[in-house]
Amino acid sequence: MFNQGYRPSSTEGHVAVIKYLQVVLGSETGNRLVTILNGMRKKRHRIVYEEMDVVSEDEAKRAVKWAEEFFEKIGAMTKNLPES
Repeated sequence: MFNQGYRPSSTEGHVAVIKYLQVVLGSETGNRLVTILNGMRKKRHRIVYEEMDVVSEDEAKRAVKWAEEFFEKIGAMTKNLPES
């Protein structure tokens, strides 16, 4: 996102990043990852700003697995991009 000159706003910044990813990834795998990341974003918001919520050990392990999958996908996409 930053490499292409886009910057999320200070308000709704996380939402903007999710929407950007949805457009850029676009594939079935990308849509699944965006859905997962958006769910994690919403849970983080609840934990930080609203009610106290608990993340189970299994949920944390799944989040790490999804993050690794996301990291690999983005790494493959950006492998041939010029450095800014």
